[in-house]
Amino acid sequence: MCYKLITFDFTGTLMRFRIPPHVQYERIANLYGVEIKNNQAFRQNFKTAFKTVANEHPNFGCNTNLHWTQWWVNVVKNTFIGAGVEDSPRLDVVAWHLIKLYSTTEGWEVVPGVKKVLHLLKQKGKRLGVISNMDPRLNNILQEAGLIHNFEFILTSYEAKCFKPQADIFKLALEKYSKESTKPSESCHIGDSYKEDYLGAVQAGWNAILVNESSNSLDINKWCANFEKFDDTLLS
Repeated sequence: MCYKLITFDFTGTLMRFRIPPHVQYERIANLYGVEIKNNQAFRQNFKTAFKTVANEHPNFGCNTNLHWTQWWVNVVKNTFIGAGVEDSPRLDVVAWHLIKLYSTTEGWEVVPGVKKVLHLLKQKGKRLGVISNMDPRLNNILQEAGLIHNFEFILTSYEAKCFKPQADIFKLALEKYSKESTKPSESCHIGDSYKEDYLGAVQAGWNAILVNESSNSLDINKWCANFEKFDDTLLS
């Protein structure tokens, strides 16, 4: 099928962290004299802190009236405190430094092969968009990375007030940004998460392609390892 709309996930799909978050956190902490005594516990605690705050305040706090910046302050501080670092005003400074860093390409890099694929799709006249579980920093990141001109729209979960794999965010993308009567079956979402991107899109009636190095049981027509190996016949 020749899809009328093709959307992309952001984190891990279009762009990825320049260095692992726990390493970035350690580097910024060192700038402000925050000592991490148990590095192993600290590295393990980042994911724990993220999940804890996400469970308490889903979707970067937009559903519980917590500002997204405070959401990230909580994640950063909990990462350190959970690893035995004493709470102090310095942790707030570290948190704000990281919030600003991750709003720019200092914290992100374009995934190899992405620019080539986007250029190819634009040459073929495809309508492209982004659907991402992300906060309001996304537009600035894509702008700095030189990617934003490829997309007709950028839809974040924070703006949508719903998030992948919920079908509502895919439905909103069609309702709000479709210039013509585009059906879910005429749309395709591309991402690296089987649950959030692939299953989320399929459950919304969309088509989906998983771009992920991990082995999986998906049909070869629904999956590829990375964008350097991406074949646009997947979209035919």
